[in-house]
Amino acid sequence: MKFSALLATLSALLASASAYKPVLVLHGIDGDANQYTNFVADLIEEHPGTNAQALKVFEGTPTSWVQLNYQVEHIASTINDIVSASPDDFNDGYHLVCHSQGALICRCLTEYIDTHNIDTLVSMAGPQMGVYDEAFFSFFPDSIGKLTLEEIYYVAYTSVFQDTLSVANMWSDPNHVKDYLSDNSFLPKYNNLIDHDKKEAFKTNFLSLSKAVFVVGSQADGVTYDGGIGPWQAAIFDYYDTEGNFVDMKNQTVYTDDTFGLKTMDERGDLVLGVVEGVSHNEWFNNPDIYKKYVFPHCT
Repeated sequence: MKFSALLATLSALLASASAYKPVLVLHGIDGDANQYTNFVADLIEEHPGTNAQALKVFEGTPTSWVQLNYQVEHIASTINDIVSASPDDFNDGYHLVCHSQGALICRCLTEYIDTHNIDTLVSMAGPQMGVYDEAFFSFFPDSIGKLTLEEIYYVAYTSVFQDTLSVANMWSDPNHVKDYLSDNSFLPKYNNLIDHDKKEAFKTNFLSLSKAVFVVGSQADGVTYDGGIGPWQAAIFDYYDTEGNFVDMKNQTVYTDDTFGLKTMDERGDLVLGVVEGVSHNEWFNNPDIYKKYVFPHCT
């Protein structure tokens, strides 16, 4: 009886272990896979048997600054190679758990990769509506960084910077929306605000997700920079209007016009938005109390 009970227990454990889908993790700007060693180890400990790994792509400075269209294309190829190498592991789908710039990239990957088998996207403090904050001036050359917040769009939206710098691709100036839509070569396309060859496919691909999760930490009243992205509200699709006020997701064009499927995802009950008071930018991957509570439950 004891031996039979032991076998039953082992069988149950093995069944439980095999129930967890693989997890691919992507770092943010200036980051690398090594930053997620504890994150991945803790995930495997909580979900035994999980095939979890941090992607070793576009790591560090300045490699992670490469323009985002290029990054999306090449990370998609990397993921395809990983999935193809272990088809049995990935047959039932997998999760993308991504941070900051990487979270934006991963959301775009769910649109870019046709017939993907991504189950759940977890975006941790990702600038889904873009960035607009002086904190990002450090990514521009010093001479350009002397421009004001209101002026930097002059250079951010030039073809030179759009073809070179990821922050320029994320720059979303609420006071110059026309320039943003016409000259930003990345974000308006993936938010499906402009016409392009894959517009319908982007929406179809995003809606093939089982669930999309967008989490971020709120800051003190009036503070819009969480230590990594500004405004932090962009992570849940809230953003500035032309008068500097925040418009919530449900009143944004990406939602009202359902440009890439956000409204449909919400209406079918598969969109999760989470704002956690006081969580700073990097705590999403380096504070076990935060990621175990707010991230890991979505990685089943």
